[in-house]
Amino acid sequence: MEEVKVREELSEYLDGLQEQMPLAFWKLAEIFKYQVFELCEEPEEKEEESGKSYFIPYMMNDAIEDYLVLENCRMVGEVAAEEQAGGLELSARISGKEGAYVLVVRQKSLLHGEETVFTLHFEKIRESRTCYQYHEIGHFWMEGQEQWRRLVYMAGTIYDKFAYVGEEVCTEGELELLRLVEFAPFRNWSPVRESLEEKYPATYEGIACMEQFAVMAQDRGYLALLRLYRRFPSRFLERWLTRALMDSSREQLYETILQAVEAESGTYEKRDYGTAFHQKIAEKRKQAEQKLIRAGFTGTYPEYHRGEFEVIILEEHPFTVMEWDHFQFRIYYMVSQVNRQTTIGKNCHRQARNRGFFRGRGRNSWIFTEDGKNVADRIRKKM
Repeated sequence: MEEVKVREELSEYLDGLQEQMPLAFWKLAEIFKYQVFELCEEPEEKEEESGKSYFIPYMMNDAIEDYLVLENCRMVGEVAAEEQAGGLELSARISGKEGAYVLVVRQKSLLHGEETVFTLHFEKIRESRTCYQYHEIGHFWMEGQEQWRRLVYMAGTIYDKFAYVGEEVCTEGELELLRLVEFAPFRNWSPVRESLEEKYPATYEGIACMEQFAVMAQDRGYLALLRLYRRFPSRFLERWLTRALMDSSREQLYETILQAVEAESGTYEKRDYGTAFHQKIAEKRKQAEQKLIRAGFTGTYPEYHRGEFEVIILEEHPFTVMEWDHFQFRIYYMVSQVNRQTTIGKNCHRQARNRGFFRGRGRNSWIFTEDGKNVADRIRKKM
């Protein structure tokens, strides 16, 4: 019954949608519902003899690329420039059958009120879906406690993959990990300036998930707080548990969660950009390593050490489709310093990474990019 209601609602956003049409058309209707339609043309060098393809993103993040493909497609008219139009209000109509579909898209300028139309004639629509590794990727949009913000981002990425596409694109471990963003004190370390409270509502399943990790990490102090929070959930205890994640006593809890994320991510393939782009990436990685080796660091990509300093290299990747014209690959350095006299967190029974990012005397941390001044020189000045 619920599915029938959903389909009836979606049919309002794509006129002409028929019950027997492929599932991809219903996802296309969902795209128009949320006004996130984007059309990407296949590069000429990738065109097949059968004709040109166009791509429409459905769910794109560091963990999954899910998009619709219009095969052997011909466009009449032009896609309006959203910036010049001050935003666009889109509506669409579909007609035809396999071998001869027609999609008419109306674009209304929110600035001028003008309406333009373009039409897509295509033979077939299909969904392309690939899951990728995400644990070596880093985005740093907010300062402070970057180690936790990165974990929140990865857990949220898994959650979004599940919410939009379904459990079939998640491992059993990921289905457990995604509940972490439903634990408010963890989710409060948002990687972006906006609050994630509405996107990831707090649940008791989120508390249970963090309890499991606290048990695995043998973090009795945080586990006691969690059990109190379960009995008496309040903003006061939420803030307390949020701040407690900054303490060095959480090192092992952090490392335990990080290892779990890495294990699940590692079951997927790495993104493939083709030989030419991979050669560029390999050269950038080699240059990054050489800079650190010359500065006296030892280790293998992506983790290096020298005395009190630890460097973990993370990368920012583009999608494998729809970003050919502006291919971007960026390297970040998570630099952590822990004074030799600084004791390891009392719950830490094995070496944790990024210890300098936790609060405490003798601890320092920095995020450097490959841009600008030589990273190794910047680290050397801190020594």
